[in-house]
Amino acid sequence: MVMLKQTYQMQVYLGELTAGGTHLNPPHRLTSDEAYDVLTAWTPDGKAVLFTSDRGGGSGIFKQGIGQDTAEPVVTGAQHNTGGAALSPNGAWVLFYGEYGKMARPSGLIPLMRLPVGGGAPQLVLEMRNSETFACSRAPASLCVLLETSQDRKLCTLTAFDPLKGRGKVLTTIQRDPSGDYSWSLSPDGSTVAISKSLEPEIHIRLLAISGGSERDITVKGWANLNGSMNWSADGKGFYLSSQSPQAANLLYVDLKGNASVLWETKGRYLTSGMPSPDDRYLAISGTVANSNVWMLEGF
Repeated sequence: MVMLKQTYQMQVYLGELTAGGTHLNPPHRLTSDEAYDVLTAWTPDGKAVLFTSDRGGGSGIFKQGIGQDTAEPVVTGAQHNTGGAALSPNGAWVLFYGEYGKMARPSGLIPLMRLPVGGGAPQLVLEMRNSETFACSRAPASLCVLLETSQDRKLCTLTAFDPLKGRGKVLTTIQRDPSGDYSWSLSPDGSTVAISKSLEPEIHIRLLAISGGSERDITVKGWANLNGSMNWSADGKGFYLSSQSPQAANLLYVDLKGNASVLWETKGRYLTSGMPSPDDRYLAISGTVANSNVWMLEGF
């Protein structure tokens, strides 16, 4: 008997940015285990990344320095189901969603938690309804936003929240296609939300001013099929996103005029995304590692 065995893992890569973020030196693999590691955030000093991993059982959050070979746990344990880690604007809290024993909430409600950066017990911030994700600005800005989708998936509501005080005011409500998926990102200065529908024949990025200013659209010239997350550059002058083709996933830098530069290409239909360090010096990447081997069995 001949048997084909295939495995797929997400791993974190790291590369140095040059030419104003439009060029990436060949990245190297940062995580090197056999787990499923998904990049979620940078530390404010740009010296380490946070990622979600299923190593050790359950889904936990880990931190690894850009010059280190191993990661250290932030939130772990088989009883935990955590993800989406991000830093509060002042860098004092790790924010994440998950369920913690007695804090488990009814189906449809996701607890958003906080944990002191220096360690301690997780604490509940608020409960999210049908939330797709949350994001925070970077100091000196102080805005954190969560995105919640209506039950019929026709509306998205952006709501401010405070890591200590919980839910704040509704910032805006926008219409969405209930049949599609979307990527969104909050600018580092907290002034603008960028949102784009995934897997469209042409990538369009909608910019929404939080303060109530005018909206505008960016067309990414010559590229289609946004696939994965979309992240602002640290200087707020562009985005890092992935365009999927039948042959490869291309990681792009896109400026505010829609001009795109290819930074990295992964052969195959694999998910990838890039997140810049706070000083725009490095780009951390979530990339797929695929292994495929043929085995022969006899005497069974």
